[in-house]
Amino acid sequence: MASASPRRRELLSKLGIELLVYEPDIDESFPPGRDDYDVLCMELARRKIEAVLGRPELGDCRWFLAADTTVLVKNRVLGKPENPGEALEFLNILAGAVHTVVTGVALYDRRINKYYPDFEEARVRIAKMTKREKEWYIETGEWQGVAGGYRIQEKGALFIESIRGTYTNVMGLPMRTVYGIMRLANYPIGIKSSGNGRHRAPGK
Repeated sequence: MASASPRRRELLSKLGIELLVYEPDIDESFPPGRDDYDVLCMELARRKIEAVLGRPELGDCRWFLAADTTVLVKNRVLGKPENPGEALEFLNILAGAVHTVVTGVALYDRRINKYYPDFEEARVRIAKMTKREKEWYIETGEWQGVAGGYRIQEKGALFIESIRGTYTNVMGLPMRTVYGIMRLANYPIGIKSSGNGRHRAPGK
């Protein structure tokens, strides 16, 4: 798995999948002038895989998986905040508003040199927050290393009013979508594919 996210690792481990986890060293920023974030997230997922493929210790590995998540609100992309001040700025934007979470995923089968990309979106409403609630949340440190600066599976859940979409997508790895591309790729997870797995190619 080309990711340093413990949340993604936790979700996959619940399926009984044994993982080798490597953090890809790539620029995760979006190029200016593009707003096709579904395609961009899938492209970044693929680039993460490409960044670890050459590692000699992974020479015998057949399957590679990566994901990229972004948060969109009020025509702005909220990546991973770099400091508490930026995390507070993100909270000020998110609180009392609806935002979109887009996650692109990619599964790569090295044996046949084929990528299986897909994406998922969710709409999340965060409740209005008092100044003290925002300060408290920043103090928890949960904002670090996560798009949008909040973790829905931890203390951030206290402020989530509604989700339209899947919970695991907001966590950073949409498991239904991952399952779909695994079935399409005939990944051996114990459930045979009928060949009808959902799949969208980039740009389609």
